Amino acid sequence: MAVATYKGFNLKTAGNNNDVWQVQIKNHVLSGSMAAVKKSIDWFCDTATIIDPKEFSSLNGKRPAPQATSAGPAQENFHGYALKNDTGEPNAWYCFFNGRLLKGGKLAIQKHIEAYLVARQKAGQQPKK
Repeated sequence: MAVATYKGFNLKTAGNNNDVWQVQIKNHVLSGSMAAVKKSIDWFCDTATIIDPKEFSSLNGKRPAPQATSAGPAQENFHGYALKNDTGEPNAWYCFFNGRLLKGGKLAIQKHIEAYLVARQKAGQQPKK
């Protein structure tokens, strides 16, 4: 059983298979590829919400072939953040968010921004002692 640490979380391989990794966040045990588990940890650190590594299926190395599109460059404003796509491919969106570059599908980036905004709003509503 291999063991690793990422952002303070202990990662372990599941059984004899070195392709499946597990991490425990709060009371939840998450498992998946190393990249997907790390993405779940990143997501938890950024938004305090737990996302199953299976949600990050684009990280498993099996990417669909790019489809020909004539859409070209696109830009969209989402809650004050500029989401851009220079190629027109579905998973080629990017956004500069809190000093970091987010890349991937438009819906995934929008969910990340919304989760952050909700977490920030909840933190602001907590009574101060």
